[in-house]
Amino acid sequence: MEEKKELNTPKKKKYSLGIWVIVAMIVAGVVIGMGTGFVTVVAVKHTSDVNFCGACHSMKPMAKAYRNSVHGGFGDSGIMATCADCHLPHKSTVGYMVQKVKTGLWDVWVETTHDTSKIDWHEKRRNRRNWVYDSGCLHCHENLLLGTRPNEKAFTAHKAYFSKKLLVEVEGKKEPAKCVDCHRNVGHYELEKHLPDSPVEVYNTQNDEN
Repeated sequence: MEEKKELNTPKKKKYSLGIWVIVAMIVAGVVIGMGTGFVTVVAVKHTSDVNFCGACHSMKPMAKAYRNSVHGGFGDSGIMATCADCHLPHKSTVGYMVQKVKTGLWDVWVETTHDTSKIDWHEKRRNRRNWVYDSGCLHCHENLLLGTRPNEKAFTAHKAYFSKKLLVEVEGKKEPAKCVDCHRNVGHYELEKHLPDSPVEVYNTQNDEN
């Protein structure tokens, strides 16, 4: 009997050591996960505002018009909304992150490899519904959808929008209106005044002069 006890002792030590290894791995995993999550949250936050987005030369007109708008914090009733609040979808966290990565990589690619002076920002502005997400608008203006006081009057004004009965013409087809179809200057006050001349208009003007 004594011999059996001596034989079992090493197994118990190995078993005990295995538990501590598993515990250590779990703790390390939690710490690494929390650290990664913290870094991700900070990175997402600091790459979503006008200071970051407006750092690129081509975005400076948009940044200036944004700072002069109510959504950019201008005026007594100014409410700060970040670039990502409007220009990224908010239906799901996964969709938000995927689109953020795609948009960020594309912007860096264009900024570093293209001549941004040839971009027709006036044309892109006319296609604003492709760059602004209703889910972003409703993420902040949820009372419009709920119809709660003191926004009951505003909800009534948007009933046609919520019921999908408000239609606009897009490329010859009738489609449900988006927020920016009616609120054309939202987020960028008098943006047209800050944008460079359209490359097409400049080209036509130069040809007329010649």
